[in-house]
Amino acid sequence: MKKQFAEYYELPEERIKEIWDNSLIVFDTNVLLNLYRYKEDARTEFINVIKFYKERLWIPYQVGLEFHRRREEIMRKNAAAYETLGNSVSTQLVKTVDILSNEYARHPYIDMTDIRKKVERCASSIRKSLENQGKNHPDYFEKDDILDAVSSLFDGCVGDDFTEDELEALYKEGERRYANQVPPGYCDEKNKKDKAKRSLYGDLVVWKQVIAYAKEKEQCVIFITDDHKSDWWDKVEGKHSPRKELLREFMDCTGHNILIYDSGRFLEYAKRNKAKVSAKTIREVEKVKETDMNALEMAVWHAMQSFRRNRNTRILNDLTKRFGVIQDQIRKAGESIPNDFAEGLTHSIQGMQQSIARAQMPDFSSHYFGSPYNEEPFGYSSYFDTITPPAISFLDHKPYSYDWLLRGNDEQGVKSE
Repeated sequence: MKKQFAEYYELPEERIKEIWDNSLIVFDTNVLLNLYRYKEDARTEFINVIKFYKERLWIPYQVGLEFHRRREEIMRKNAAAYETLGNSVSTQLVKTVDILSNEYARHPYIDMTDIRKKVERCASSIRKSLENQGKNHPDYFEKDDILDAVSSLFDGCVGDDFTEDELEALYKEGERRYANQVPPGYCDEKNKKDKAKRSLYGDLVVWKQVIAYAKEKEQCVIFITDDHKSDWWDKVEGKHSPRKELLREFMDCTGHNILIYDSGRFLEYAKRNKAKVSAKTIREVEKVKETDMNALEMAVWHAMQSFRRNRNTRILNDLTKRFGVIQDQIRKAGESIPNDFAEGLTHSIQGMQQSIARAQMPDFSSHYFGSPYNEEPFGYSSYFDTITPPAISFLDHKPYSYDWLLRGNDEQGVKSE
């Protein structure tokens, strides 16, 4: 029985050690691209760990292609981040003061004009600080040490591409697999459906090239990916493990085992196997993985706070635009966040959008807010007064109506149809 359902059983420690001592070490595109996101010390250590396994390194052609196509996008985003963050902080600070000005307009002793001036000076100081930090940002367009390191590490260690006929056959297989949610890659269908087939089926191309090479070399594989979508990982009680279908397909096609890790777990195991890596570097790698999730969750939380505090027409229009931006950021985050997390955020946003639309209806607004819609509604729920981020969990949400926030109803999240 154990042999027939081997993918459901953990490998013995001695077998895992044997794989670590002899297998191919294969990296996904996102792992190499994340080198541009780490601080210098962590990046250097990570590169040195990769060097530690130099004799067994290999990447599929698809990974090399995606790395070269996408690296400049990350470089541009990193270089522009100082100005982007400065403008964002400034905008959000001023918006917060505007919202609070309405809330405390009737207070006899609070001078919101003075507070606004101080906030504007603070925002200006932050922008100036970020501008100075940006002057020390490395110009990778002029000299890219990361590209040089990756090129050197994988020189002679890149697989051949599939032929055009092989790719076309794979795309047709991908259509069938995606339709039946057979991993990997089907979670990309929603965000990449308008892109070229090479992009839409990119994960599947990587997977098939890994299988083909492992079969040719008759070796086990350690595959490292920072793709956190559910078409790579099972999630049970908060714990992630590789999809059983992937483990079974690899065994059936190659007769060997595959171990799949994200970067953090890979570094932990490499450390056990005598590679030199610090706990600080592992924390840095884990932090980069979590950053997109935290930023998106905080963005939704702050938008909800704005919704709770003030619902005049200008604020509601601003929130509508803000939620549109957040949804675009969720789409762009792609594989860097788990799709159940992305879906939870999206469902929560949809619920808020429904409530905003209702709040903008004249009958609804005048009934609950009075005119001119910027008074506190009578007896509204203080739910958001009792929570702080990241206490809100969006992982299990379906589309919800947040009208209870407006009506003063303590019953949370009545499911909308």
